[in-house]
Amino acid sequence: MNPGEHILQFRSDAMDPEEVLDDLLGELKLRNYSVTRVNNIDSIYQRESTPPGSLEFSFYKIVEFCNLESCSRIIAADLLSGVFMPARFLVFRETGSSESVLAFLKPTAFAELFDSSEMMVLAKTLEEDMQQISEEIIG
Repeated sequence: MNPGEHILQFRSDAMDPEEVLDDLLGELKLRNYSVTRVNNIDSIYQRESTPPGSLEFSFYKIVEFCNLESCSRIIAADLLSGVFMPARFLVFRETGSSESVLAFLKPTAFAELFDSSEMMVLAKTLEEDMQQISEEIIG
């Protein structure tokens, strides 16, 4: 698997990562997704007293989300499909950069691992939705 062809990135100098995260959470809610967790990776490092300047990022959040109906259909297609659920967006800013990044691994990259046409259809729908969300937020 070539990560470069399976990970989509959207970059903006015009938006702070906090703005990107807030807009992402709002957009997911509008599209009837449930946000199951926001992993505050940057905060974990701050709590662990990581020395300033030793990290390559100043902001790093992983947003996990799902649509219960779609999740049920994917699981029904193959019980092992849960290994790549819920879906995730990544919002980060590299240390010293003014660019905010919104990224995700294409759901079709995971769906290819399973021999299920139904799962691929669902993955394509989710991927299109994730791309539309990203384009609406960052463009």
